[in-house]
Amino acid sequence: MMDPAIVVDKVVKRYVVKSGVFRRRTSVVEALKGISFTVDRGEVHALLGPNGAGKTTTVKILATLLLPDSGDAYILGHSVTKEADTVRKLVGVVLDVSRGFYPYLTGYENLMFYALLRGLSRREAKARVREVLELVGLRDAANRSYLSYSMGMRARLSIAKVLIDDPEVLLLDEPTLGLDVHSARFVRSLILDLAKRGKTILVTGHNMFEIEQIASKITVINRGQVVASDSPQSLREKIGLVHRVEINVHALERSDVEPLLTAISSRLKLEKSSVETIAENQYRIVLYVAGSREYISSNVFDVLRTYGIKVLDVKIIEPTLEDLYLALVR
Repeated sequence: MMDPAIVVDKVVKRYVVKSGVFRRRTSVVEALKGISFTVDRGEVHALLGPNGAGKTTTVKILATLLLPDSGDAYILGHSVTKEADTVRKLVGVVLDVSRGFYPYLTGYENLMFYALLRGLSRREAKARVREVLELVGLRDAANRSYLSYSMGMRARLSIAKVLIDDPEVLLLDEPTLGLDVHSARFVRSLILDLAKRGKTILVTGHNMFEIEQIASKITVINRGQVVASDSPQSLREKIGLVHRVEINVHALERSDVEPLLTAISSRLKLEKSSVETIAENQYRIVLYVAGSREYISSNVFDVLRTYGIKVLDVKIIEPTLEDLYLALVR
């Protein structure tokens, strides 16, 4: 098994904060309180948490823009504190999609300028810039001024910029913030495509729907501490979030449905249950059950097979990533 691409090991970061106008007061804020987590190679890993939780501080430490007060972090085995120059060659970082470009240069000229600064020859730079513009879908807008770009186009150009060096690890801090629906969808698709190409991607964000679409693992930080780190499905099972189960059946009378509900209740620990009439001779059994999807479906279908009632439809609705997030940070 390969070593993780990113290792964060007991990282602590403190800030000195000064307040007051006439009487200056100094206090120390501990932004990160010894956090640890890992990111496997080739995965999209989401770093989640409320505002002020320490997400951006963590990304800046991994990008060698901040030094931790204690602990260390490693990118592909290289220490961010002791081998910062090596780490900078391995990572591409996007902290703000609206900064880092000259407004009156074209998208192509901005990338060429950056590529030449990074030491590519003019011939290499031209080829690489065309390649990344194609990858992020900006080939047709390459000769337009950056000033005319929409926020979505600027986000894509920011990702194109960090891809110039073809880094193995990408650190993306809220890459879809402020984007319209179409642009956000494109950026999500681009992130997944880059992961398929072997890139390791650590992404932060607040949109749980987006994160659920792209991330195979998540780490949740709250008040400077890691409160959970695993796949969303594993965390749902560990925390025991409730699934909603809907069973639509055909029966002559509502009373015909009650024995089925009783039998299911004897197999599963129900948080809540009810029977609804949805049409003539059609009823919906609604169950709220804690447990894995496999455990729930196995028991529900075992019971259904033993009863001579006509089943029209069965739905098992999993708790969302938003439900999971709120359970972890409340």
